[in-house]
Amino acid sequence: MRLRRGSYITYNGKETLLYRDGVINKLVIPLYDDDFIDDKCIQDEWGGYIRPVTPDEIGNIRSVRPYAIYKGHKVALRGSKLFEKMAITPTSMDDEDYEETMKALGIKHEYNGEDTVFVPIKDLDIYERVKYYDRYEYFKGIYKPYKIEDYHVIIKDGELHRHKVE
Repeated sequence: MRLRRGSYITYNGKETLLYRDGVINKLVIPLYDDDFIDDKCIQDEWGGYIRPVTPDEIGNIRSVRPYAIYKGHKVALRGSKLFEKMAITPTSMDDEDYEETMKALGIKHEYNGEDTVFVPIKDLDIYERVKYYDRYEYFKGIYKPYKIEDYHVIIKDGELHRHKVE
């Protein structure tokens, strides 16, 4: 199971990732459906296809970032795949005090930037923060969300269930 992480759009009625390809320096989507492959598609280095998109071809952009509450502190999750033990690190996403969180969690500062500890997933209360962006502004480099929502993620019977936090 995986948490959502990254930027998503709707293309031809399907949700897919949106990312900036470093080779062509354009916003692209990966294509897994042969029906969507057209003359604008580019074969990537792994044999798959990507397609540069314009704001008129997609829906508005949703950026998803998972986080968790651990011992009363908001922490970032390293990675998206769910394991029995999860790598966490302090975060400052809502102006939390990074150093205070490190002290409360017993994390010693590493000068290599890896202030990470592993904790049992059962001790984490998992969330996803979704930021919504206007597609036209996003393509112009204006990354100011017009709406932000948090979803509580509950693992039940081997599936992820998301509930909007009010």
